[in-house]
Amino acid sequence: MKYLYIILCLLVGLSSCGDSFLEKLPQGNYVEETFYVSDEALMAATAVLYNKPWFEYNADPTLGISQLCNDCFAPWGDPQYNTFQVTGLDNKLAAMWKSFYSVITMANSVISACSEKASADCTEEGIKRAIAESRLMRATAYFYALRLWGPVILFEDNKEIVANPMRNRNKEEDVFQFIINDLTYAATYLPETWAKGRATCWAAKAQLAKAYLARSGWNGGSRNLEDLEKCRELCHDICTKSGLNLLPNYEDLFKYKFNNNEESLFAMQWVPLGDWGTQNALYSMLSFSDISGGVGAWGSPFPAIEMLELYEPTDTIRRNATFMTQNTYYPYLCIADGGYTYTKTSTNIKKGAIGGPDDDNDGYVAPMSSPLNTYIIRLADVYLTYAEACLGNNETLEAGPGLEYFNKVRERAKIAKKNSITFDDIMKERRIEFCMEYCNWYDMVNWYKWKPAKILNLLSNQQRGTRVDKTTKDEDSILHFEGYIYPTTEVEVTANKIFLPYPENDVIQNPLLKEEPIAYDFKE
Repeated sequence: MKYLYIILCLLVGLSSCGDSFLEKLPQGNYVEETFYVSDEALMAATAVLYNKPWFEYNADPTLGISQLCNDCFAPWGDPQYNTFQVTGLDNKLAAMWKSFYSVITMANSVISACSEKASADCTEEGIKRAIAESRLMRATAYFYALRLWGPVILFEDNKEIVANPMRNRNKEEDVFQFIINDLTYAATYLPETWAKGRATCWAAKAQLAKAYLARSGWNGGSRNLEDLEKCRELCHDICTKSGLNLLPNYEDLFKYKFNNNEESLFAMQWVPLGDWGTQNALYSMLSFSDISGGVGAWGSPFPAIEMLELYEPTDTIRRNATFMTQNTYYPYLCIADGGYTYTKTSTNIKKGAIGGPDDDNDGYVAPMSSPLNTYIIRLADVYLTYAEACLGNNETLEAGPGLEYFNKVRERAKIAKKNSITFDDIMKERRIEFCMEYCNWYDMVNWYKWKPAKILNLLSNQQRGTRVDKTTKDEDSILHFEGYIYPTTEVEVTANKIFLPYPENDVIQNPLLKEEPIAYDFKE
């Protein structure tokens, strides 16, 4: 199967991976059998896991994910994701599948090499740390895949899959257990602090908390109390022991100069002006000519009107950092010209549209090449995960740490605290806080598995396929948006549209993808 190619490119591109944390290769010529000779070499081997295998996922499919949850709409960029008409022949679908399994096979390769090929000069701490880093990456890829397809193929040994690529999917409960096992190991053996940008134990614990929260409601009905408690314990540990805080200025989260900030627990690390496959290729899709400083950019996605209307009137900090609306001023764009004011009556995406190459970004911008990292999880996610776990199966949350950390997210946005919150409050807060960070759909799937009727109703009644043509502000300073509705079929989201189809080419090569999922044979 194409997605299961086993490659010795663990070392490819490492020498150009920037100086934020990705270590340079040791000098000399190496093959895999003689590479793992020191802890530094182990760090070099895991460094590539932060960009190359994620590239095809990040390069464009992430915008499809953002359309599924109605963060945006791209009439010329795969609108089938916005209208739930994705088929197994979709190129972006195949790219996501391939990318996730690239992460998995690379992670497996490092884990195997650490066990079989690490020399006596590698310390036990260094070996366990490299394995932990790889297991965190593998778990993350599976966690994404689980929430896009449901049952997927689990494997730990690349040699076995090469020998027998015809594999059944595995049951969702086993995929969850596999993810939790990996993340538990990662949380145990990753350090609290180390090279800037490297995932720490706090990143692993944050992912583990999210996995427990997702699993708690995956079968519908009341959320599992044991999973909720584990989620709360992990969040409490991060919030009270990590010493980390939210970045004070929300807008700074989306400037390349703030890559690997204190709030960034875990991110894809992109190389400024790096070789193809190591850079953030979303630049040209999200930027536009007014602010790109002459760099090729075409900005195809539009903000979804339904998403724009979720913002409270005073929530201008997060809205302006996410979307451009009429008369918004950005001092950090077009710096040489004194800043940029968006004067159009329409709207544009702001997150990811980081400006031109000169003063705005120190020259580190080119067509299809942004230096901005892609968040996988940041501290605000832990805060809102904590709130959701504390709410649990209750109707309201009126006190306690969950409410406290929920309000910390709102405080940073300079909007009023809430005295009590409901599940609807949490849904809205998460959608706004993480809009256009390519993660809201994954939350939607978690919530659908817990409350299917509620989420199907929400998705079917969103205003989709609409571009803003006119923005007006009333006497209370509330923005109102009028738009052009593209000629699409009316969107009715049903249960069989939540999970994506498997790539047709992979189904042809492995017909077992059409069979019922089976239990996984755990080796630990």
